[in-house]
Amino acid sequence: MKRRHLVTLLVVGVPLVLLAGVLWRLNEAGASDGAVDDAAPPDSLSGALGASAVEAFPTEIALPVEGSLVRRDTFVLWVEAQGRAAPLRSAPLQAEVSGPVISVPVQEGARVSKGQMLVQIDPAEYELRVRRAEADLAYAQAEFEGLILGDDRLEDAQLRAKRERLARLRSGIPGAEAALEEAMYQLERTEIRAPFAGRVADLVVDEGARLQVGDAVVEIVDLSTIDVEVEVLERALPAVEPGRVATVRFAALPEEPFEGSVVTVNPMVNRETGTARVAVRLRNPEAKVLPGMFAEVEIAGRRFADRLFVARDAIVERDKRDVVFLLHADEPGGATGFAKWVYVSTGLESDDFVEVAPERDGDGLEPGSIVLVDGHTTLTHDARVHLENHRALLDP
Repeated sequence: MKRRHLVTLLVVGVPLVLLAGVLWRLNEAGASDGAVDDAAPPDSLSGALGASAVEAFPTEIALPVEGSLVRRDTFVLWVEAQGRAAPLRSAPLQAEVSGPVISVPVQEGARVSKGQMLVQIDPAEYELRVRRAEADLAYAQAEFEGLILGDDRLEDAQLRAKRERLARLRSGIPGAEAALEEAMYQLERTEIRAPFAGRVADLVVDEGARLQVGDAVVEIVDLSTIDVEVEVLERALPAVEPGRVATVRFAALPEEPFEGSVVTVNPMVNRETGTARVAVRLRNPEAKVLPGMFAEVEIAGRRFADRLFVARDAIVERDKRDVVFLLHADEPGGATGFAKWVYVSTGLESDDFVEVAPERDGDGLEPGSIVLVDGHTTLTHDARVHLENHRALLDP
């Protein structure tokens, strides 16, 4: 055999012999220590190599994880839907008289109070109509006085009243009074004013424009309260009724959820969509929510009292069974400890939470205990961990 072949055999063979010796010693130690603890999870490190093997390769590195509190409370099944914001009140205003616009003292988006001037149409023509109507009424009143002149000497009261009624008709007083009221009404309509406090929207006229009766002028919207109309699937309708609490999130304001409540539920289901219209109302004192904004709505549906539940992210699967990793801190309230898994049976589920029940009594899964929700998917039983959001859990 050549020298270089001998060297190669020694380099490769010696480590293999050493490795075989280590494995033989580990197996011998495992046999002397007895069987693996039945309570340990089957795919944990101790289950794979034996307890002595774990002791032979100890680790004190605490893996970073995040946790969530176990809760016992009313479990709420939320109904989800989407819709768009609409003002509680809106008033599209139109011209009721024709004429040139001589003043627009507001701008779009401006806040206005009830009765505030929005648009002024030239009143000159309508002031003339009022004066003409006043003159016509004065002439009619003079005619009336002439027709009843001397009637005060009549002794028959009924006859005097009858002659007075006839005189009013003959003089034209009723028609003159109506003409004056109409002229004054039209004069008032040259001033377009806000019907309620709100914001100016869709202002479509400028000074100098000439308006005709029926022309769109401006819209006033009340943004203090917002309605969000959503379409709820028919299977979820039994859980929705007026007064239910709702959480509304707008795409334009993703970090600011709004609290509202259901105000109306349409009793008719759309045959094509299989949904019914539901209106959710919320306060909007700072006018952050604008009409037309897209919204995602969660409505509190059915409620189940006194249920134990955890964050959905706490549930992981091991050996085709649901488990949670429970933090066993080194000291009460501490952030460092061991992750102990607990087999659980799951029940009610929502987008954020899952109802759980430990499969064995005494596993420590109780309100206020901490289960891991992040960084735990590859952990094993008894892994050393450090809770990164420890302070946030203690001071929510």
